[in-house]
Amino acid sequence: MIRYLALLVLLFASLYATAQEALLPVRIMATPKATAQRFMGTDAFGWEYVVADNEFRKVKDDKAYKYRNVALGDITRADLQNPLQIVLFYKKFNTVVLLDNQLNETGVVNFNETTPPLMADAVGLASQNRLWVYDVTTQQTGLFDLKKNSYRTLTPPSNSGLTWYQNDYNYFYWTDASGAFYTLNLFGSVTSGGTLPGFNNAQLIAANTMLLQQGNTLVQYNLATRKATPVSIVEKSFTAFYYKEGILSIFTNSEIIQYKLSLPRE
Repeated sequence: MIRYLALLVLLFASLYATAQEALLPVRIMATPKATAQRFMGTDAFGWEYVVADNEFRKVKDDKAYKYRNVALGDITRADLQNPLQIVLFYKKFNTVVLLDNQLNETGVVNFNETTPPLMADAVGLASQNRLWVYDVTTQQTGLFDLKKNSYRTLTPPSNSGLTWYQNDYNYFYWTDASGAFYTLNLFGSVTSGGTLPGFNNAQLIAANTMLLQQGNTLVQYNLATRKATPVSIVEKSFTAFYYKEGILSIFTNSEIIQYKLSLPRE
């Protein structure tokens, strides 16, 4: 009897330890995809943003807004942090388009025509009506003022390039060719965050927490402790993910699946 109880204790301890090693999200809903799409993200109001047939779309239930600009080629990236000022980056044509919440065009910036001209490789929305811009020509990151049509560099030149980037109003984050992670603030101060493990895609979701897609595996990575914790999702294969305000969206070839994911405190 004592031996049996001891085995039970070991079993429960093992299960508890396993649960602590994996984040277990709660599945909310799945939305079938009508056409081939590229998932761009979601917002706090439940809208999903996708690209289909090179058309930028904002969809929710039976409502949809659409924006297309054939002359600018493929959409490289969409910055969705402000649903009232969406930034679309068309890298091939070195151009940014600004959209309002109904996807009406409110502005266009052709970096070939700015002073000085820029060759943008990374663009995102910053505070006070400015854009973060990484310029390939000078290999520097700076701020482009949309009202003044002017650019100010913040970093010294670097030949390490950018392999991934993310931004918010106050910070620009990136990794270079060696996997080193950096943070740049509005005043030009650069902070090193160490070297990240290999990944296909990533999203910084808290001060020291990232979600990393490694093939068909999603992990939470702690920048401070360097610990990687698997996120246990059901999907065996997925093409993209996006996390915002507790909702983890997983994008597969046939549907968008949403989970409620409560991250542990750092």
